[in-house]
Order: sequence, then structure tokens, then C-alpha cells
Amino acid sequence: MAYLVLVRINSAKMNITTPNTKAFLLSRMFALSLLAFLLLFLINSCKTDTDLPEIPCQGKQTDYCNQPYNKVTFAGTHNAFAYAPVFHHLVANQRRTITQQLEDGIRCLNLDVWLLVGDVYCADSAVYLYHSFPGLGCLFFTDALAEVKQFLTLHPQEVVTITIEDTNLNITQLDACFTTAGLTNYRYHKTPNQTWNTISEMIDADKRLVVFANISNPTAIPGYFRNWNYIFDNPYSASHRDDFSCTLNRGNPNHDLFLLNHFITAINPRPDSAHVVNTHASLSNHINNCYNTYNRLPNFIYVDFYDVGDLLAVTDSLNRFGWQ
Repeated sequence: MAYLVLVRINSAKMNITTPNTKAFLLSRMFALSLLAFLLLFLINSCKTDTDLPEIPCQGKQTDYCNQPYNKVTFAGTHNAFAYAPVFHHLVANQRRTITQQLEDGIRCLNLDVWLLVGDVYCADSAVYLYHSFPGLGCLFFTDALAEVKQFLTLHPQEVVTITIEDTNLNITQLDACFTTAGLTNYRYHKTPNQTWNTISEMIDADKRLVVFANISNPTAIPGYFRNWNYIFDNPYSASHRDDFSCTLNRGNPNHDLFLLNHFITAINPRPDSAHVVNTHASLSNHINNCYNTYNRLPNFIYVDFYDVGDLLAVTDSLNRFGWQ
């Protein structure tokens, strides 16, 4: 709050008789005016701690900051890497790049990672992201990780999760990719017996990347978690909006994290299906049904074509009100 210092001089009560007196009074008036200006400047410049703006976590309210990682919902993209036009529309589950997904609010990226050697479609022997058939599209894994690295660097208040479901890599090969992308220092680590840190603690420690991988020995190198030792999910096959189920698929309901698969898998991914199932009503109904089954809110929600519908709004509502 600024305070204005007013200086009033009643000239009627002053006996101004000589030039020296006038000069003296003018100099005093100038000095007092200068003092008032300096006081006003200092008061406006020096703010208390309560005046400082609070920095939000995950791009939203500061309430997110104090929540443990396993008490937050993260909007996720099923096959985040498979976006058109890089991938053929027969397998493209998304329409925007990984960078754009992150900028839009996606915080969990679902990836399939494969080492290809001598493949006729993906010419260089390297580690790729692809789904079903490399002839329909492939992307260098380290290029996608570089996009994640850039986002984390530019957005120091954000926590990102990567889940690698299908892969033929071992832990050494996987770690080499993260090292090449410069993500080693960002990876979060905890032991199985430790509780999850809060979002704020992860940000303060700059350990803002959580990596789950479906490989046999991820704990051989700190900073990797085996998916189904920590996560459980519902079935990922649904040919119709009425097929969404809360039946246990993988993992154990006692695990810390719940993944909700919410996308149509009939024939090939279709944006018109997303217009039906990515609505607030469809998402909320599926979330409520699974809450009644497990007494758990989802930590990750996977959808196709996240840019259609209400995924981000539903995720925000869960974090504002559901977990509180």
C-alpha cells in the first residue's frame, strides 16, 4: 500500500520580507518536496512478502503445490508420440506434437519405445517410438525426450510423467536415451517404502520428471519405476462408449496410482469418437463408476485426441475439489 506524504505551507502566517528569506523558504520547500517524493518511491518499491505473487504449480492454483504426487490427477495422452501427420491416420492417436501437448496442459505422456535394427521403414538403426507397425510412422525416441527437456527447462514449476508401456529395451539402453537427452538430473527417485513427495518438494529439488517403464529391472538405476509395481489400471479396450469398464486390468488396487484408460479402440483412432467420449459427461461418469469400485480418483487419465472435449477441464476440477 502506498502512502502519500503531503506538505502544506501556510504562506499567510509567514513574514516574507527579504530576498534571503524567500530563497531560504524556497530551498526548504524544494527539500521537503524531494523528501516526500523519495518516501513515496521507497514505499511503492519495498513490498512485504505478502505482496509477492504466489507461483502456481502445474500451471494452476498454488493448492496443487502441497499435494503429494499420488494425490494429484495428471491429464495424459494415449500414445502421445503418434500424432498426425508424422504418423499415418490409421495409427495416429493425437493431432499435436509432444511440445504442444505439454504447452496445452498434458502432464503424462504414454510412449511405446523400440530398438529397431536394419528396419526398411525407419532407416537408421536406433531407438524409435512407434505403434503397431513402423511403416505407418516412427519418431526418434531421443527427439521426443529433447522436447520434454526443453519444456522442463522453460517451465520450472511443472512436473511431467512418462509411462513406457511397450518396449524391448533393457534398463541400460533406456537410461542411455535419457542421458543423451540431458534428462538424468530431472528424474525423480524414491524407494518403495518412502512416501511420495509433494509437488512443491519435487519442484524445489528440481526432480520434476517421473518415469515408469515396463521393464524387468528398472530399479537397477535410480530414477525409474516399474509401471505395475506402482500403478493399476482398467481395461484399455473399448469399441463403444458403453464399453468403458472399471474391472481391474493390470497392477493391484492397493498400488499408489490409478490409471484410467478412456478411449475407443475400434478399428483405428478417430477424432469423431473423441467428440463423444472426451466430453465432461462421459469422463465424469467413468470416473465416478471407478471411484465407486475402488474408492480412488484417477492419477492419470489417458485419452485420444485430447484437444477435443473436456479432459483438461475435468482434470482441473478433480485437482481443485476432488482431492481436497
